[in-house]
Amino acid sequence: MDQALADVLEAIGTASRALAVQSAASMACHGDRRRLAACLDAMTPGQLTEVTVAARLLSAEAEQALARRER
Repeated sequence: MDQALADVLEAIGTASRALAVQSAASMACHGDRRRLAACLDAMTPGQLTEVTVAARLLSAEAEQALARRER
């Protein structure tokens, strides 16, 4: 496989993972637990780790933003 094709496949994989995380976040924001569970069940362990890290970061940053507004 030549490098250009490998780069395209890597970019598609990155975009796919980003869309999966975005989809899960949207379902969580809308409280759609059934669809969220199905979405998470379809993810690889690596994707689940990415979601976990992103959720922790988002939560921490949101708490800091709220704290700044309460000052």
